[in-house]
Amino acid sequence: MEKGVAKLTEEYMVEDHAITILKNLGYSYIHGSDLTPHDKERESYRDVILKKRFISAVKQINPWLSDELAEKVYQLVSNIDHPDPVMRGKMFYDMLTTGVKLTFREGNEEKTRLVRLIDFTNPDKNEFLASNQFEVEYYYEAEKFRRPDLVIFINGIPLAIFEFKGFNSGDTAKDAFNDHKVKMKDIPQLYQYAQILVASDGLETKYGSPTSDWERFFVWEGIESDDDVEIEEFEEGAIYRWKDKTLTSLDILLFGLFNKERFLEFVEDFVIYDKAGKSLIKKIATYYQFYTVKKAVERTAKAILFGRSNEERRIGVVWHTQGSGKSLTMLFYARKVLKIPELDYPLLLFLTDRRELDEQLYGVFADALPIAKHVETIEDLQKTVKETRGGIVFATIQKFGRKSKEEEYPFLTDRRNIVIIADEAHRSHYRKLAENLRKAIPNASFLGFTATPIDYEDRSTTLVFGDYISIYSIEKARRHGVVVPIYYESRLSELHLTNEFIDLEFEEISEKVAADPEEKESIKRAFAKLERIMLTKEYIENVAKDIVDHFNRRIQQLDGKAIVVTISRKVAVELYKKIIKQPNAPNVAVVMSGNKSKDPEEFHEHIRTKKELKDLADKFKDPESDLKMVIVVDMWLTGFDVPCLHTMYFWKPMKNHSLVQAIARVNRVFRDKPGGLIVDYIGIADDLRKSLSKYAVEQIRETLTNINEVLALLKEKYDVVSSYFSGLDYKTWKKLSSEELARLTAQAYERVAKYEDTKKRFVKNFVALKKLYLLASPHPEATAIKDELAFFEMIKKMIVKYSVRKTREISRDLEREVSMLISKSISAKEPVDVFDLLKKDKPEISVLSEEFLREIENLEYKSLAAEMLLKILHDRIRVRMRINPWKFRSFYEKLKELIEKHNTKLIEVSEMISRLVEIAREVRRAEEEGKQLNMSDEEYAFYSLLLSYPNLPINDKKKVEEIARDVAKILSGYIKISEWKRKEYMKSRVKAEVKRVLMKKGFRNYSVINELSEMIVEHAVAMS
Repeated sequence: MEKGVAKLTEEYMVEDHAITILKNLGYSYIHGSDLTPHDKERESYRDVILKKRFISAVKQINPWLSDELAEKVYQLVSNIDHPDPVMRGKMFYDMLTTGVKLTFREGNEEKTRLVRLIDFTNPDKNEFLASNQFEVEYYYEAEKFRRPDLVIFINGIPLAIFEFKGFNSGDTAKDAFNDHKVKMKDIPQLYQYAQILVASDGLETKYGSPTSDWERFFVWEGIESDDDVEIEEFEEGAIYRWKDKTLTSLDILLFGLFNKERFLEFVEDFVIYDKAGKSLIKKIATYYQFYTVKKAVERTAKAILFGRSNEERRIGVVWHTQGSGKSLTMLFYARKVLKIPELDYPLLLFLTDRRELDEQLYGVFADALPIAKHVETIEDLQKTVKETRGGIVFATIQKFGRKSKEEEYPFLTDRRNIVIIADEAHRSHYRKLAENLRKAIPNASFLGFTATPIDYEDRSTTLVFGDYISIYSIEKARRHGVVVPIYYESRLSELHLTNEFIDLEFEEISEKVAADPEEKESIKRAFAKLERIMLTKEYIENVAKDIVDHFNRRIQQLDGKAIVVTISRKVAVELYKKIIKQPNAPNVAVVMSGNKSKDPEEFHEHIRTKKELKDLADKFKDPESDLKMVIVVDMWLTGFDVPCLHTMYFWKPMKNHSLVQAIARVNRVFRDKPGGLIVDYIGIADDLRKSLSKYAVEQIRETLTNINEVLALLKEKYDVVSSYFSGLDYKTWKKLSSEELARLTAQAYERVAKYEDTKKRFVKNFVALKKLYLLASPHPEATAIKDELAFFEMIKKMIVKYSVRKTREISRDLEREVSMLISKSISAKEPVDVFDLLKKDKPEISVLSEEFLREIENLEYKSLAAEMLLKILHDRIRVRMRINPWKFRSFYEKLKELIEKHNTKLIEVSEMISRLVEIAREVRRAEEEGKQLNMSDEEYAFYSLLLSYPNLPINDKKKVEEIARDVAKILSGYIKISEWKRKEYMKSRVKAEVKRVLMKKGFRNYSVINELSEMIVEHAVAMS
């Protein structure tokens, strides 16, 4: 990487910039062309571990290793044997973090020792190396290669891979992510070692794991903490300020995550492998999880080692919004705390208030941390706390309750290294049972996690657990794409529900576990009254029919799944019976607890064993399975993640934290899901408002939006988009013949394609309209514009198809074929192709022929004609430029200049077409010249190169032809040797051959000979 004149290129503005920052952070830098087998850095191009550096590092970290044993370690790490690359990655990660198990003989004795690959405690004892354009041979094919933009090696092992796009390339960070996905298939042996992947276009930067989809790539917004940078957002991205410096997202990621100490800490403590059905996925921490855990661990150590009072043993509260990965944060925290030697292997006691939540949280930990233990009884808990030295224990908070008011909870231990971690720490009963906890374990430290609002009127949560450690708000989660918005729709009016039903005193139906028997009885009576109303034949049939109709219309527009929440098991079973009788009913199941020996027989088919319930959950989570809907009472409403779930039907009164937790089931990110929908059959709106009022006021609207607001926005955006086509009769497009439709779409295209900024605005407004449509579907006001939306999509597709200047709005996201919405609305009709208007069959047309150019000039639809010719020329010239830049670069520059003039409205469309036709004729003549000389493309390229050289000492063009043919002939022999361009001695040999040809043909000036031979060989390298 040499310093030179600034360039507006990906390499200079993004890649070189990243390398500069890494060098400032203390990384070494070597270009990938110098990390080759020829340089003895690795054994072959297919090998990705830098062997020489790897062996040197592991011997330094493990001084007892001999050369022979170090070689054995290298073989174990570089030849991990498993057919699945993800599993190979897990096997390597275990080696990386726990050490390589090495068995060897020492004298007559067989020994086994662990070899550390990285010194995680002392970063400076490791080698940090950044390398760009590191060439790797395909895993399954010989002589084919991929070059990631940037790879970071620690001790010769590739642990992070970057893909970049330039600021002005038109490609986005998502395009860089797509590059990762392509390379991952071709060179999986590199990606199996990678812990972090980065995709950046300089402005937008995201990171993720090798198994993550784009939706699970995250931003990094912190350097030394999760709250130490100021963020200034604008339409295209964000700019950051830190310590009076203005930084980009790429700067923040590099300074924050790739600081040597933090990078090692992240790799060691913030990566896990988790089961997802039958497959394995790799999960890595978000920036807020990383910094939160660091702060929580520091506070934990301080509380245990130095806390002298209950107040000093309060670690704090972590408030991270629903869907932001709270369980994973807890896991990272536990794993890190257990490794602190000063804490003497502490005991971490995780408490939840519900058995289902307890089992779910334990399930998250069980696979990743096998030491986790689940206790079932009060006696088991008490025994575990007394006798277990350290580790992780899960229990429900009720196990710290008293069987009677007279009973005292027993003292268990006075150990200091016990941490009580309460999940959903806002709940009122934590403060009630905190007294028992303090009596039983008086020296324990307390840490609280919550994902739902903390009651600002009642500060008891912070009194028990301490001040906030971290707050990750709904607003941030929405901005980062960690969750999707939630929308509300009431179906009360559709079902004409009676006042008797709506006016029930729901406040009586409390979710608290009441100690007063009379209060329990009043709750039972209220529920019984409500249940009787719900089981009325006409009423339950109406609800069942409406749910099926609504859901079927919804999945026509957006495939996904639904949960129906009912008041009781009896209502759930009866509703199930009514739903399955509906025409076109979705595949549905009832999820409920029960006991076949005690419950009515009609419940039995819905009562499942633990394994059966898990299998059902896995099936429901699988977006490809046919199980589309489940009916629940209490189960699966907390801690149950189904990303493809997009609708919840509420037929049960709920309030406070239970309601907020339940609605958050639909806010998970999944593919193109624009948001989740809450459908209300019982009147929970007031309870929703009351429950959400516990958020900071500015966050209430971020949590839930009424569907009527979406409809208002939909109408507003529809008016904007339809205004582009005022006066055109496009609403009846489905009734037109193919020729009439072709002419209509061409006319419509003409309306939006005259100017570049008009096209951008149209695409942007259309995308917003489509998103609102998906959110509002299947509301009648949305489905009423379905056909018009399909027509607008046709115009958008044409813009993308004929666009040369890709913008962030016209990116690969928008270049996908017609979405599910349009494909179901439009049958076989596709956007019109201008060739149809020219009455030509595409295979027979000679593009750029004089006949074709004349027809373009005479075409009625000028903007469409200009865009199409521009697209053809742009693509044609780019292909030609790769082989023969000397002949075709000038045409490319003319094209760029013409585009600029058109964009700044300096020329009209008609003049633009005339100039495009002129350029097309020049391009055609240039192509024909090579054919007339009877030259191959390669020969013609060298011919053009020689003629472009200033003051070429030979004026005879015939002689120049001969030189070009001779050079191409010489090079063709070497190009067949696949590695010639990577081996300097072979390139030197080729250069010498070229010099001999030049001297033989009369060149005498050595500096000219040297410069020309250098140019010719460089071009040969670029072409091969």
